[in-house]
Amino acid sequence: MSFLSGITQGASKSGLRVVTAAQEKMGKTTLCAGAPGVLLVPCEVGFAGVPCPKTPMVQSWDQLWVCINEICQYVAAGQFPYKTLAFDSATAIERFIHEWVVSNSPEYVASRGAKTVTMETAYGGFGKAYAVANTQFTLLLNTFDTLAVTYGINIVLTCHVFSSKIIDPTAGEFDCWDLLLHSPKNGKNYGKREMLTQWADILGFIYEPLFVSEAGRVSKGISQNKGRVMGCSRTPSYVAGNRFGIVQEINLPVPPQNSWNALAEAVYSVSGIDVFNRA
Repeated sequence: MSFLSGITQGASKSGLRVVTAAQEKMGKTTLCAGAPGVLLVPCEVGFAGVPCPKTPMVQSWDQLWVCINEICQYVAAGQFPYKTLAFDSATAIERFIHEWVVSNSPEYVASRGAKTVTMETAYGGFGKAYAVANTQFTLLLNTFDTLAVTYGINIVLTCHVFSSKIIDPTAGEFDCWDLLLHSPKNGKNYGKREMLTQWADILGFIYEPLFVSEAGRVSKGISQNKGRVMGCSRTPSYVAGNRFGIVQEINLPVPPQNSWNALAEAVYSVSGIDVFNRA
């Protein structure tokens, strides 16, 4: 069979790979819970009020793989009733990986846990532990790709953010909301931050637009009364991006349980890909 005989046209049939990033209490988990046929895999506390099917809370890297392997078995057998897997959060998953890397390092094993070992000192230091962690994260993303591409399951991850200093050769230094994941920040090596941003089909940043008032010599943030929005294209203020050409910020309706279809409408309008929740 000719390799070129497999050429296809039109939009891909694979599942959507989405990362929603935001400060705490911005509704990123609630947005994910509105995805079609969603199963939430909570990896940290804060999911109790989210109204969707959910697994027991995962508390370690080994537990996460037990959960994922079981999901993969049901998916392969055609017995998985869900269309979307949502993991809350990527920041917690990274913590699980780092704990696993440290506890399996030669230094920790040799001391039987008596020696204080960190990601900076494990495996002899010099960033070697982070390379081990990146390998584990790659295995996870590859499994997500199999579920998305082969079986059409949407994969959604939330991620915490922090205010990061960015040094741009053309613009100088400025502050930017960035993913709360490890990054070497040297332009030569990858961290899980770079790996996740390159993996995602959509990286959306949720925030409430503000303006700063200087009245009375006191700087005060005031809402622009636009509600919460999701940016899907990178700006100097936050990290975001997508593969579909979405350039406008997406207005997220209230209550936040209805937010997913606002994202789905933006995706459909530019790509024809249907990820609406019609339940």
